[in-house]
Amino acid sequence: MRTLLFVVLVLMSVAAPAATDIRTVSAEATGVDREQAIYNALGEAVRQVRGAQISASRQVQSALKRMSTRTEDGRESTTTMSSAQQSSTRVSSSGLISGYRIVSVTNAAGGGKLARLKVDIPVYTVPGSSAQDNRWRMAVYPVETARHRYSVDGQGFSADEVSQRMTHAISDALTRSRRFAMLARDGESAMVAERQRMTGRDVPVAEKAMLGNVLGAEYLVTARVTELSLGSEAQTSRLTGETTRRSTGSAALELRVVVPATGSIVWSQTLNANAASLGLELTGDSHSAQAAFDQIGREVALRVVDAVWPPLVEKQEGDELVINMGGNLLSPGEVWEVFALGSAVRNSHTGSALGRQEQRVASIKINRSTDKMSYAIVVDGRVKGTGHVVRRSARPQRAESAADAVRGTRKRTCLPMDPC
Repeated sequence: MRTLLFVVLVLMSVAAPAATDIRTVSAEATGVDREQAIYNALGEAVRQVRGAQISASRQVQSALKRMSTRTEDGRESTTTMSSAQQSSTRVSSSGLISGYRIVSVTNAAGGGKLARLKVDIPVYTVPGSSAQDNRWRMAVYPVETARHRYSVDGQGFSADEVSQRMTHAISDALTRSRRFAMLARDGESAMVAERQRMTGRDVPVAEKAMLGNVLGAEYLVTARVTELSLGSEAQTSRLTGETTRRSTGSAALELRVVVPATGSIVWSQTLNANAASLGLELTGDSHSAQAAFDQIGREVALRVVDAVWPPLVEKQEGDELVINMGGNLLSPGEVWEVFALGSAVRNSHTGSALGRQEQRVASIKINRSTDKMSYAIVVDGRVKGTGHVVRRSARPQRAESAADAVRGTRKRTCLPMDPC
């Protein structure tokens, strides 16, 4: 037995906003009478646009019955009979219909009625969907914490505050990289409330087309803060009396990139860095503490991008290169390295792809960065063509000058004996 189930909301046609398109489809279906045929055709139209969820089940029932018979020679025999089997398929589809036109209703060949319709179905277009093309969908789940409280530049933060700030910092940095189509996972209550509002009776059908469009992430970023103790201490020069501040402490996060469809871990790493390697300049105020969260989020985003989808050289004009990642993730003055891609490499044991060979061809220095691109000049080596992978240099980003080395903590004071 086949059971057809679908949910259709039929309303009068309304003017659709720019985010909603009206798609007209042709549909036909049969039914025991005119009304049932039209109803089935509407369901077929919805399935053409929205798809359908199909579930099949089989139920077997056994009923035992014992029957005794006696033969002519007086012997008795017993026969046991059992049977019963039932199968069903359920097709479920849901969608909105803004209007329909009956083309014809005729007698069906096997009996009943055949209805042919033109059906108008509102289809919601996600804002900026063209910008999402060819980008993997990624979500950052709320960061976990190992302790109840943390200290950042003299300020105490609860585990919830650290989770919220760190989650936002990582998500913000990955969004600015424009490498992925980022999905929000830390503001579910607001989105659920808005979708609930869309189900109201006074909401036009075109607005209701927004429902049923929640996307799933192809990659998840999960993180756990195991250590976060950052601060600064004052240092006073005995010679000049000048006071400067030195950033201290460290941060440790356990990072993973997971494929939620399978649960497989595609990348895992522990970020264990001190204040100096993170490039923090803590000054002991609230702005400094927030800057620390932002810098850690940037560091996490750069590591995720490097592992999953590193930036590439898109254009070259002389010694200037255009890199397809911006958002201040490539900061002016930083030194990065360019690698030319070679042939693909496979694992001899499993046959799985390991990626392509990379050969370092040049070092570049970032000049400037926009929301979508960064510009750099070649420092050493040579870059030929485009499509090369860009990775952060393993060398120190900012080497201390000879003058600064002599001056020590007196960065802002130049005495006669200093090579200023």
